[in-house]
Amino acid sequence: KNLWDIAVEQYKENDLANKNKSDSVLLLIGSKKGGKSTICYKFLERTETPKNTLALEYLFGRRSKGIETGKEICHIWELGGGTLFMDLLEIPITPENLRNLSVVLVLDLSKPEELWYTMQTLLDAVKKRIDEVVALSKDPNLKQSLYEQAKSCIPNDHEDFDSIDPFPVPLLIMGSKYDLFQTEDFQKRKLISKCLRYVAHSKAATLQFVSSKSEALINKARVSISALVFGTTSSKSTIVDLNKPLYICAGADSFQSIGSFTTLNVENKSLPKSLDAVKNIFSSHFPQVESKNIIPNDPAEDPHFKESDIDAMRTQKKKELLEYKNKKHQRSFNEMKYYLNRNKRK
Repeated sequence: KNLWDIAVEQYKENDLANKNKSDSVLLLIGSKKGGKSTICYKFLERTETPKNTLALEYLFGRRSKGIETGKEICHIWELGGGTLFMDLLEIPITPENLRNLSVVLVLDLSKPEELWYTMQTLLDAVKKRIDEVVALSKDPNLKQSLYEQAKSCIPNDHEDFDSIDPFPVPLLIMGSKYDLFQTEDFQKRKLISKCLRYVAHSKAATLQFVSSKSEALINKARVSISALVFGTTSSKSTIVDLNKPLYICAGADSFQSIGSFTTLNVENKSLPKSLDAVKNIFSSHFPQVESKNIIPNDPAEDPHFKESDIDAMRTQKKKELLEYKNKKHQRSFNEMKYYLNRNKRK
């Protein structure tokens, strides 16, 4: 074979590999106004200020793999409104993309009174939708395949291997607004951090604290998301120091390392036995309130969504509608007046 023949064969192999490879799908969920859009824009290296997310928004990212191998594509769905629009999860979670789905859960660390409710409600909704998709799938091995893939990040010799019930798809939990969180009382930060470590470890998820005010933390978040959707290399270093932003890869933590829970006043000497026990500890100090689910204002009236041609057409149509209503009202008035006058003559 000459050099040209080898090049042609290599091209055909790469082309076939690209056709067989499905695009990755990333679902962003989390606290209302918790920074999901900011994290997404930073990952995509977009410089403009993100607009408020309306229900469910779609973006996509591309990564070049080289001249021969083309580009990888990631379809990104962001669910806005906290827990308001969970019915829309059926759009990004489908039988076609379930094997390539990853989830990023963004939790506002500055609002612990909403944190657990938001986390549990959204994760339960996503898992419910995944279970529905699995039930509808024609692949009898899909459920077991997802479980094995999810658990593969936990070493077989890990001390907690049998105690971990992994989330069905790769999960990254991000604690946002770390710049506000780090100014809180140490005991408060300790309790929140330990609880989130327990949740992440129980679900075989990665836990990471971020802040849009820190370029270093944003870059680290970008690397983590890239590893999630493109399979690139991520940092393996573990940070559990409560005076620093936490970073713990899936499978790198342990219940023994998390240890007992220091409440605001009392040290609990025994390790919690379940997520419900941790939830009770967390909720006893931060009673959970449901975030107010208010339907957002009409985006057509929002100056951030200005579109001159569309706005001009809307103005024209609104004017025509008003004229039509006035004419209809006047016609009805004249008809009523006519019938009243006719009855008087009789």
